[in-house]
Amino acid sequence: MSTQMPEVEVLTDFAVREHRSLWLDAWRRLKASRTAMLGLVVVAVFLLSAVGAHFFWNYNAKTDLDYSSKLLPPNLVSTAEKPGVHIFGTDKLGRDIFTRVVHGGWNSLRVGLVAVSISLIIGCLLGLFAGFFESFDMNLKEKLVLMCGLGLVLGLFPAWIARQWYQTLLFGGLGAASVILEKKFAHVKLRPVMFAAAGALLGGLSGLLLAPLVGLVCAVVGLLIGLLLNKPVNGKAFSSITMRVMDILLSFPSYLLAIAIVAFLGPGLEKGMIAIGVVGIPVYARLARSAVLSVSQKEYVLASQSVGEGHGRILFKHVLPNILSPIIVQATMGLASAILSAAALGFLGLGAIPPEPEWGAMLGDSYKFLSSGAWWAVLFPGLAIVFSVLGFNLLGDGLRDALDPKMRIN
Repeated sequence: MSTQMPEVEVLTDFAVREHRSLWLDAWRRLKASRTAMLGLVVVAVFLLSAVGAHFFWNYNAKTDLDYSSKLLPPNLVSTAEKPGVHIFGTDKLGRDIFTRVVHGGWNSLRVGLVAVSISLIIGCLLGLFAGFFESFDMNLKEKLVLMCGLGLVLGLFPAWIARQWYQTLLFGGLGAASVILEKKFAHVKLRPVMFAAAGALLGGLSGLLLAPLVGLVCAVVGLLIGLLLNKPVNGKAFSSITMRVMDILLSFPSYLLAIAIVAFLGPGLEKGMIAIGVVGIPVYARLARSAVLSVSQKEYVLASQSVGEGHGRILFKHVLPNILSPIIVQATMGLASAILSAAALGFLGLGAIPPEPEWGAMLGDSYKFLSSGAWWAVLFPGLAIVFSVLGFNLLGDGLRDALDPKMRIN
C-alpha cells in the first residue's frame, strides 16, 4: 500500500497541472520573464502618471505662460537667476516641460487606446468573418446581415456628399432587397439594370434637395453602389474582396496614408486617432483571418458543426477564444506603434492643436532651439516617447512568449 502512494500523488499532481488554466500558465511565464516584467513596470508607470495627471492635477495649457522664464535649463532649487523649480527646464514660452510631458502622456494614451480600438474592432471583425465564411457556407440570415451592412457602409459616400445621412438606411435596405429577391429575379437579365436604376434614384433624389449638381454626382455614385449590390456575395467572395481591399491599404506607406487622411479630415488629436486607427485595420484583419483559417478545421470545430451548432455559437464560443493570443500581442505592440505615429503627426503639426501638450508637437516646437543649447526642450519629450514605446514593445514580446501554448510550464 505504501509503495503505491507516491504514484497516486504523481498522477494527481499531473492531472492538476493538465487542467490548470492556460491564462494562469501564461501569467506564470510572464512573471518569469525579466524583460516582460520590466516592460510591465514601464507601462504601469506611464499609465498611472498619465491617468493621475489628467484627473488629479489641474493644468490649463492656455494660461501656462511665463515669458520671463523662457528656455531655463533643468533646476531643482529656485534661485534669483533661475526662479522656480523646473525639473525638466522650460520651453520657448516659459512653460514647465515636466508638467507638459506628464500631461502629454494622457493625450498619447488616448490616441493609442482609441486608434488601437478602431483597428482592433473593425479589423478583427472583418478578418473573423472573412476567415470563417471562407471555410463555412453562409445561410440566408447571414447573407441578409452582410448585404445590409455592406449597403449601409457604401451608402455613407452619397450620404456624405449630399449631407443626407438617412441615405445610408436606404442603401442598407437595397442590400437586403438583393438577398430577398435573389431567387425571384435570379434569371432576369435586367436585374443589374434594375438595381443600378434603384441606386441612382436613391442617391440622386436625395442629392437634388441640396443642388442639381450634387444630385447628379449622388446619382452616379448610387448607380455604382446599385451595381455592386446587384448580386449577393458568398463567403469566399466576401473573404476575397475584403482581403484585396486590405492589400490595397497595405500598399500605401502607413505614415503617408495617415498624413493623407489627416490632411483630408483636418488637423487635430481626434482626427489623428481616426487616421492611425484606419491605417492599422489591415494588420488586424489579415492576422484574424489567418488565425481563423488555422483553427476552423480543428477537430473541436468540426465536431461542434456536426452536432448542429449554429455558426454564431461556433464562431464566438469555439473559434474566437482560440485566436485571442496573437490578437492580444498585436494590440499591445499596436499601442506602441500608435503612440509613435501620433508623435510623428504631432511633430509635423497634424496632431494636437497648440497649446495642447503632446510629445510629438513639443519636439516640433523645440528642435530648432538645439543650436542655441536648449537640449532639455527636446531630450525629455523624446525620452517619454522612447520609454513608453519601449515598455509596450517589451510587454508585447513577453506576452507573445507567455501566450504560446508550446511553451507551457510543466
